[in-house]
Amino acid sequence: MEGLELISFNIISNVGSAKSKVMESMQKSRNGEFEEAQQLIMEANDFLMIGEKEHFQVITQEAKEKNVDITILFMHAEDQLMSTVTLRDIANEVLENYKMMYELKQLIKEKM
Repeated sequence: MEGLELISFNIISNVGSAKSKVMESMQKSRNGEFEEAQQLIMEANDFLMIGEKEHFQVITQEAKEKNVDITILFMHAEDQLMSTVTLRDIANEVLENYKMMYELKQLIKEKM
């Protein structure tokens, strides 16, 4: 395995790890484990950065040489990358929303 195929698998592998971290983060958020949830998002960012560097390598090659043959596998890798980036952004919002709900619950309990 070499070239674009290897890059595609590297993207898919790292982005898959990032997606798992993001999904786990949302579960932690739901359970009120906010610091753990934030840490998981940071770990996901590390995996995403690796995937984005691999992706940028292909974009740069195409810009220089203009002869990159894009494959279905690479398109799948790009799709996984972009959907995981979006999911990560949503996880950040979910985390903030759960924090607010938790704080509101605490205020309600104090008032009762």
